[in-house]
Amino acid sequence: MSVLLKTSLLLLMHTLALAFAVFFLWQQQQHYAAIQQAAVVEIQSGSAFLLLPLLLPLLHLISVAARRYTNKAAAVKARKMQSRVFIALTLGLPLTGFIANQYLLWQLEQHGYQQCEAVHYSSRAIFTTYSKDIALCLVSSATR
Repeated sequence: MSVLLKTSLLLLMHTLALAFAVFFLWQQQQHYAAIQQAAVVEIQSGSAFLLLPLLLPLLHLISVAARRYTNKAAAVKARKMQSRVFIALTLGLPLTGFIANQYLLWQLEQHGYQQCEAVHYSSRAIFTTYSKDIALCLVSSATR
C-alpha cells in the first residue's frame, strides 16, 4: 500500500472520529438550547458511543510520540503507558458520554419537564419526549 493511500486513509479515519465527537457535542448543545426555549422537547439519548472513535486519533498520537524514544527502557515504558491509556479511554469515553446524557436528564428535571409516554427506539438511539405540561404530551404524540 502506498504511503499516500495510508496517509489519506488515516486522515479520513481521524476526521471521521473528530466529526462523530463534534456531532455528539453539537447534539448536546441543541438539547440544552431546546430546554431553554421550548415547552416540548424530544431528547435523543444513547449516543455516547459516538465518542468511542476518538480512541484512534489519541492512540495514534501516543504511538507517534513513542517512536521518538530510542532508549529501549523508555520505549517499553511508552508501550505500557499506551496500553493504560487505551484501557482508560475505552472506559472513559463512553462513561463521559453517559454522564453528559445523565446531566441532560437532570437539567430537564430542574427546568420542570416531565417525561411523556412518547418514546421511540431506533437502532442506535432512544428518542424520548419531555414536556412542561402533560396536556402538551398528547398533542406531540398525536402529530407523529
